[in-house]
Amino acid sequence: MILIPPVTFDANEGFATIIMIALILLYCMLPKRIPLPIALLMMIFDSYLGRAVDNILSSSYPYNVYDIMDTPNYDLFDFLLYTIPFPLVGYFYVYFYDKYPIRAPFQFIHILVWSIASVGFEALAVTFSVFQYYGWQLIYSFPVYLLTFGLNTLLYILAKKHYKSWQPQ
Repeated sequence: MILIPPVTFDANEGFATIIMIALILLYCMLPKRIPLPIALLMMIFDSYLGRAVDNILSSSYPYNVYDIMDTPNYDLFDFLLYTIPFPLVGYFYVYFYDKYPIRAPFQFIHILVWSIASVGFEALAVTFSVFQYYGWQLIYSFPVYLLTFGLNTLLYILAKKHYKSWQPQ
C-alpha cells in the first residue's frame, strides 16, 4: 500500500502533527508503570478499534458520515493518526486508571470524564478540519467513546489479571 502524502500541508496536518509530537513527548516523560506486553496490547487494540470504527462509519458503503483529514482516501496522515494518537490516548487512559485506582461503583466516572474530554478534543479537531462530518454530529461520538473506554477498561483488567501467566516459567 502506498501512502499518499497530503496535497497541501494545511491546518489539519499541522494540528495533527502538533498533537502527535505532544503525545509522544508525554509518553516519553511519564514513568513506565504499565508492563510492556500490556501496553503494547492496549495500543494495538486502540489502533485497530479506531481503524475498524472509522472504516465502518466513513467508508462509502453503506455509510459515509464523515471523512478524516482532506480526502475520503486512506493517506499518510490517516495512517499516522491511527498509529500514534489513537494508541497513545488509550495508553494514557489505562495509565491513569492504573495510577489512580477507582473502586467499581465509581469506575464509570473515570470512563465518563475521559469520554467528555474526548468529545471536547474531537470538537477542537473538527475546527481544524481533521474531521469533516456528513450527517454525523459531535454528540454521536459520546456513546462511541463510552463504549471505547469501557472496552479499554475490561481489556486492561483482563490483561492485568492474566499477566503473570504470560510470564515465562
